[in-house]
Amino acid sequence: MSRNIQRTIIIWIALLVAFYYVYPTVGWMLLSESARQERLERWKQEDDQLARQRPGYWTRQFASWKRWLEFDRSKVINLGLDLQGGIHMVVGFDIQDLPEEKLKEYRDAGYSDADIEREIQRIVLERITTRINEFEAKEPIIQTLGTNQIQIQLPGEKDVQRAKSLITRMAQLNFHIVAGPDQATPVFKKIRDAFPEDFMPYVKMSQLRSDTLTVSPENYERVKSVIDRATAAGIIPPEKMVAFSQPPKPYEKQEYQLYVLDRQPIASGDGLVRANALPDQSNPGKWMILFEFNAASSAHFAEVTGNNVGNAMAIVLDGVVVSAPTIQERISGGRGQITGNFEAEEARDLATCLNSGSMDVPLREEFTRTVSASLGQEAIRKGVLSSLCSLIIVAVFMMVYYSWAGVIAVLGLAVNALFIIAAMAYFNLTLTLPGIAGLVLTIGMAVDANVLIYERIREELKLGHTLLSSIENGFRRAATTILDANITTLIAAAVLLQFSTGPIKGFAVTLSIGVCTTLFVALVVTKAIFDFVMAKRMFRSLPMLRVIPANAGIPFMQWRRPVITASVLAILIGTGWFAYRGMDNFGVDFQQGTNLVIWIDNPERVSADDVRQALNAAGFDGPVVQETQDEQHAMNLFNIRVGDVTRTRTAAESGAENASKELATVADRIRTVLAGLQAEKSVEKVIVEDEQTVGPAVGAQLRWDALLSMFWSFVFVIIYLWVRFELRFSLGAVVATLHDMIFTMGLFSLLGREISMGVIAALLTILGYSLNDTIVVFDRIREEMQLSRGKGVKLIDLMNKAINITLSRTILTSLTTLFVTVVLLLFGGDSLFDFALVLTIGIVVGTYSSIFLASPVVLMMENIRIAAREARQEKTGGRRVKAEPGAGKARA
Repeated sequence: MSRNIQRTIIIWIALLVAFYYVYPTVGWMLLSESARQERLERWKQEDDQLARQRPGYWTRQFASWKRWLEFDRSKVINLGLDLQGGIHMVVGFDIQDLPEEKLKEYRDAGYSDADIEREIQRIVLERITTRINEFEAKEPIIQTLGTNQIQIQLPGEKDVQRAKSLITRMAQLNFHIVAGPDQATPVFKKIRDAFPEDFMPYVKMSQLRSDTLTVSPENYERVKSVIDRATAAGIIPPEKMVAFSQPPKPYEKQEYQLYVLDRQPIASGDGLVRANALPDQSNPGKWMILFEFNAASSAHFAEVTGNNVGNAMAIVLDGVVVSAPTIQERISGGRGQITGNFEAEEARDLATCLNSGSMDVPLREEFTRTVSASLGQEAIRKGVLSSLCSLIIVAVFMMVYYSWAGVIAVLGLAVNALFIIAAMAYFNLTLTLPGIAGLVLTIGMAVDANVLIYERIREELKLGHTLLSSIENGFRRAATTILDANITTLIAAAVLLQFSTGPIKGFAVTLSIGVCTTLFVALVVTKAIFDFVMAKRMFRSLPMLRVIPANAGIPFMQWRRPVITASVLAILIGTGWFAYRGMDNFGVDFQQGTNLVIWIDNPERVSADDVRQALNAAGFDGPVVQETQDEQHAMNLFNIRVGDVTRTRTAAESGAENASKELATVADRIRTVLAGLQAEKSVEKVIVEDEQTVGPAVGAQLRWDALLSMFWSFVFVIIYLWVRFELRFSLGAVVATLHDMIFTMGLFSLLGREISMGVIAALLTILGYSLNDTIVVFDRIREEMQLSRGKGVKLIDLMNKAINITLSRTILTSLTTLFVTVVLLLFGGDSLFDFALVLTIGIVVGTYSSIFLASPVVLMMENIRIAAREARQEKTGGRRVKAEPGAGKARA
């Protein structure tokens, strides 16, 4: 009884926590756009006012709870670029802005200007990608644009200025000694004498110290201009520099302080290995940054601080003095801290920039626009409705097939959905259309655990046990299988989380959430519901339908040779065709393409759906079309990306008769297509505002991360199954999983489809599903081996029996999951077609491999082991023992 009370308390706590995290998302989605904007503006004013008051702990908590009741935007699940659009930003650089020594270094190494530009673009892309991956905006698109630009798209309408600052920040950290009054005062005097009318009227001198000057925000630009002119004219001594403090917060005294510093820094941030943002305990409500140097820089930092004890040391970030503490003692150990009245977000962003490394060249913001969803409203509607319909079909099937037990399973699925959505809000994940489909698929796959439990209960009832004991034994016996199946998937997710970045990392988090919630709901929540209904005597029986016999006696293992031969041939054909197609296998996400900004001069609004359909009809595969606007064009301005590079082709290249005739470039072909949407059908009124070659949305590093993650996933799965089962079982599971993924990709390629990020997510889902399916069969084989130990039963017969016993479960779980994927395939629209196609193929192939492939691999390895043992016996003169094919010791 005590255990049941504890379980009930845990469940209710989990439900309350889930409600806490889901409530803001549901409330925010129900608000109108005008109500959202009003709240965002009001909250910003409230935050500024609260910061001025320097509130205590309980005041901050009260404000936090009040914000939560109003659907706190920071706790709302973000929608991806495909569902709601977001910020479209382009930044550029000029290699002439590189430091002279850096530019000389490149040229001395034989780099041309074009080579330098490519290398700097690569470095900038890496730095921005690292920063954005740690920013709130998940699922970004970051691509090279032209030769000296980077294009960034961030989903949602969150703080645009914060995103700009994070992306363009140089993040150059230096430590300078602050000049004392005897050195600073003469410098200020020289500037005053040189610019008497432009300097002193706009600064304020402290009455106590002549070297302490402050500047109001409205005079900042004037004074900065004077400082720049004084530096260029040599008025400021070459060994000194003048720097400003960081901008004052709205609730602080509105002034900048001027510092005179030694121009040569005593140390820099080049050796920085780690920076973390933490609350500043000495300044409640504020944050600081802890940093750590590598060994070489640590020793240097300790030496220079030891030589300057008693002097003030300015911590300068991007030319701005963040703080200027006095060095009290030698700073050894390579660790230090940066304080400066930082807000939490400010400190975290600064730590992110420091961890990503400084930019080698200043970035300029070319433009920033908002863009609409990359999918049309009709595509979104189809995707969401088909996802919900598939879930309803699964629920109806479970209730019809398992009767009242199915009703309990559906209740568990609803709770599971609540937990998954709450966890997504907690981890600040971004929800895309494939993500919604994947969420529904995860919930549908969670039925697997219920089917395992219910089929075990059915077996117990068939043995003549009471309903209560059958339920207890069913949960107990199924628990081991459920844990083994889900832990292998969790291992794969954990490895993906560790070794990958970007969208792959986001998928790994979602997969981990789904596994954990499924285990908790299946083994804890569902069991609690059963205990409740049994205690209230609501069930006197547990009727269940049966379509597949308990032991059909099908000799699966005897078919292993022709089946394996067929699989090998299919894989060879698929991989051969995949290799033949080459880069044609990959969609716009993985290839270079053309990015265009096009304005259609039309009196009526042209929708993005119309543009997208016209491009699809003209043969442009998977075009990305987003509505945007600028100061000149309030409507009919589109950002278009196609997987084709801008070039001029001759007719000979296209097989035309007139080889001298030139065909249109990508931009001209698109203009011709879109002219059909213009009222006068005029190509001249389809105007290309900008055209650039754009790099792949999925870079080489992300592709390598995905492959590396899969490799290590298999390694750790082998180790886990080796411990839980035997090496032969672990290798069998990995072979079956590899077979499923390679087979699926080969067939996908044969169908002429293109790989996108949705397809990658589907492949990773197959990895988890295939392992899960195979482990259930292996678990039953292990159980039969234990029951048959010492009875002389052949391993091949044990395997046939185990596969037949689990056949009902295998078919049912595949069927319920196929309900989801087939509905998405038929009714989800073009945006979900490839995602659903890969999953449908993978589930069918995964079911096939768990029956026909995984166990035969185990049997083959056992036969090899027996043959090797017999060979050793013959070699040593021992007695040879005749072994039947497929025989072996039935051991766990």
